[in-house]
Amino acid sequence: MDLADDVSQKRGELDRCPPGHDGRDVILCRLAATLHRKFGNDGEIHDLNEAIALYRAALELRPVGHPDRASSLHDIAQCLADRFRRDSAMSDLDGAISAEREVLQLLKRGHPDFEASRCCLADYIPMRTKKFAAMASSDPLGVTGVDNERVIRMIALETLEIMPTRLLHTPTGNLCDRDAQISNFMGSERCTRLKSLCKSSDRDEQMKLVRTEILEHFQYATLSHCWGEGEPSRRDIEGRSIYNIPLTEALGKLQNFCAVALKQDYLWAWSGTCCIDKRVGNEVQKTVPSMFAWYRQSALTIVYLSDVADTDSFVNSEWFNRGWTLQELLAPRTILFYTRDWSLYKNIASSNHKTDAVVLDELETATGIESRFLTNFSPGMDNARLKLRWASMRRTTRPEDIVYSLFGIFDVRLPILYNESAEKALGRLLEEIISVSGDVSVLDWIGEPSRFRSYFPSNITWYRSLPSPLPCLDAEERPLATSVLRNLFDSLFMSLCPQFLSRSLALLGVTCDVPKILRRTPVSSAPSGVIGLYPFINAPLPRFSSRHFRLPCIAYYVTMVELQWADPSTPSYTYNVRASGLVPLRITLPVKLADLTKSQGALHLVRPWHSKLLGPSAKPDVAIEEQLSKLKEPFNALLLAESTQNYGEHKRIATSTPITAQPADRVGVLESGVRIFCII
Repeated sequence: MDLADDVSQKRGELDRCPPGHDGRDVILCRLAATLHRKFGNDGEIHDLNEAIALYRAALELRPVGHPDRASSLHDIAQCLADRFRRDSAMSDLDGAISAEREVLQLLKRGHPDFEASRCCLADYIPMRTKKFAAMASSDPLGVTGVDNERVIRMIALETLEIMPTRLLHTPTGNLCDRDAQISNFMGSERCTRLKSLCKSSDRDEQMKLVRTEILEHFQYATLSHCWGEGEPSRRDIEGRSIYNIPLTEALGKLQNFCAVALKQDYLWAWSGTCCIDKRVGNEVQKTVPSMFAWYRQSALTIVYLSDVADTDSFVNSEWFNRGWTLQELLAPRTILFYTRDWSLYKNIASSNHKTDAVVLDELETATGIESRFLTNFSPGMDNARLKLRWASMRRTTRPEDIVYSLFGIFDVRLPILYNESAEKALGRLLEEIISVSGDVSVLDWIGEPSRFRSYFPSNITWYRSLPSPLPCLDAEERPLATSVLRNLFDSLFMSLCPQFLSRSLALLGVTCDVPKILRRTPVSSAPSGVIGLYPFINAPLPRFSSRHFRLPCIAYYVTMVELQWADPSTPSYTYNVRASGLVPLRITLPVKLADLTKSQGALHLVRPWHSKLLGPSAKPDVAIEEQLSKLKEPFNALLLAESTQNYGEHKRIATSTPITAQPADRVGVLESGVRIFCII
């Protein structure tokens, strides 16, 4: 079928799927993709224009939160970029850049589509720069004079877009917005030299020179500290030099920070106390998700420890107990610690305390965070349960801030909703982690449940207990595990496919020789136990729908609950519990189990399941035994009670105590399989 016929066929599909019909967005995208391919072959601009219009219509049906919004944005960006290449309309290129930037906000690093969009964006930005340069001058050898200055200003604006909006100029103590920052650079000796160099360079060299000089000029230091009383705000210092304002303790801290940054040869500095206008809600919404990146991009983070004397250890400093300082510790690549009188910590004259063995050892002691995370931390959802434990040891002035301070660490883009409860904020974050990564380890907590969802904790402090010793695959291990599982599926397919084809064809009365490529000995080609592992490897992902959480679990039906002894004065109640497929276990609770199971039906002890819990294995031939043995390991169980009022609904109970369960044998686990529980 040629493309013209394909377009006609898809137009017919669209006609049969009127507005409001499920799946219309998919058909719109299919027709748009075909028209885009047709434009590539025929060069007819009307095909490209229609493709863009169709993609825009599909985008309206795929709002923020829709799983396919990112792919539609990427597709329309490619169409707009193609139209720019043809017609040179800057609005098209700006639209393509904007769409790809939104894709990068929606997707997680490591996602294949993230990399594709990142590469496209990296191509589009130089296209925009070259277009501006061409507009600025018709001189084929480069731009000069006023045009040269215009191009430098344009590239400076583009380069600074990812940096903090306001910065303190350390030599003068003035707070500078973006226009003031550009003006400072344009009037600097560095810029004068740059203009001179550009006159003798071709256009590509000019662009490289300008970007390099701007990045070097705007290297900045960030301040990390415990906020105190009277911290200067933007309103307090705007339009004035911080060095000329009457001294207070908090202002003295800001002055010393800028002085230290200047001494370290940085012209610019950033402090959250005064470089953010906290009166403007929209600015806060944009700033909080960007703060991790700003600390990561900074040339140096200066940590001021006001409660640490010169000779003291910083292990007990309040700085390690504050919520926001967790990302301020993990994000920067270079950190220097300063004590109460602004001297280097223990006079350790290192350029980076993160690389000093003495300081690093003390940091591990103070935070409980391994050095590998302290020196080489990558934001994202790997090791989610561990990151929640780090945060559980900390506190913030506003309760919900303890959750918002984790958005950069988990690399999520969620709304900042001040005045919502910390409980709801935590629920939103946990739902995002599970929805995006499928990581069920975040369900491993001990404490009080949320008032809204029994499977989530009411407070982040309930993550303080050590997580179960279950394998948690990081980004490097996942491809290996995926390869192993794929080999298992291949073996299963090749062993069973001949039997399936032969039986199916026989039922149809057809005689046909099975192809040689599929003729293998079933017993020898399928690893022992692979068929039994199939439900665990192929289990669906956990998902949220309305007020329900659909969670895949290995389930063990509770057959007996017997009170062994009780001490109402403590109170403490110990029960002997038997469940099919588990070794008998004992549970001690602060309340009677009967009180927890009122109006409840059957009980199940469950192990939340995700196929990656099987872990990686280097050799597929030994993977089966390794993975089967993992299924028999002890695990932290959830106790679920079935509702007697709403059939199929379950609620997590007895959350205040750890329940360690041990499968009786491997056969029992395989027989249990994976079941989906609807939890409220």
